[in-house]
Amino acid sequence: MTTAINLYRLHNRKEQIRESFMKKQPFRYTVIDNFLCEDAAESIFKEFPSVDPASWVDASGLHSKRKWTQPTIEESFAANFYQEINSDSFREWLSDVVGIPDLLSDPDLQGAGLHQTLEGGYLDVHVDFNKHNRLQLDRRLNLIVYLCREHNTKGEGYLELWDMEKKQLIDSIPPAFNTCVIFETNEVSFHGHPKPWKNNYDETRKSLSVYYYTEGRNDIPEVSEHSTIYVNTEGQTGALKTIKNAARDIMRLGPIRRRLADRKKKNNG
Repeated sequence: MTTAINLYRLHNRKEQIRESFMKKQPFRYTVIDNFLCEDAAESIFKEFPSVDPASWVDASGLHSKRKWTQPTIEESFAANFYQEINSDSFREWLSDVVGIPDLLSDPDLQGAGLHQTLEGGYLDVHVDFNKHNRLQLDRRLNLIVYLCREHNTKGEGYLELWDMEKKQLIDSIPPAFNTCVIFETNEVSFHGHPKPWKNNYDETRKSLSVYYYTEGRNDIPEVSEHSTIYVNTEGQTGALKTIKNAARDIMRLGPIRRRLADRKKKNNG
């Protein structure tokens, strides 16, 4: 199986990557081009499975559309990537880069794994859930590798990073092939891709997502456990999207509610 990550090359770039990460405000992040070994990136891209409702989870909701995830990774080039990215040696390198000791990987890939967004899909700007449901670990870091061969130049489907205190977009990152984005997870790390994905080649927005945790944290004041918190960065356009998604969900629930009502009548009769 092809090696996914050239750790020797990353060690040679460590100081440059660390400097890029540490200087960002209001939350720290960095962008790494050509993150995976070229052969591995090509192999993962070629075998990236198409969306199939039987094996993919529909992650669409009030604040997202046409977004799918696959947290269970079968034996494949992608599985090899997840094994390497969660290895002791890579986590040690990552801890050195970001200044967070004792990073832990997630065997459940909760919310992580393969992600795929279809044409017109989006994910509103948000901060992530802050605790692992089962392990009760503190979520500290996101690592995303994009595998989009073609992307537009108009910001559609770009990863947006926001300073919500200033209500200001701080970066817009194209999901270019073999680009890795690493950013810390805290109460101000607002991110998303609110502009619907669009390209001219009928290609989906593909990515590999990994989240890292620690057992406790002291870098921010203690906050209660919470799920994902969404914000509207698009004004009236964003509000209209949410209303349309609510209407879509109500339409989906209608037949289910009718079937349950009919069953209840039958049982009572």
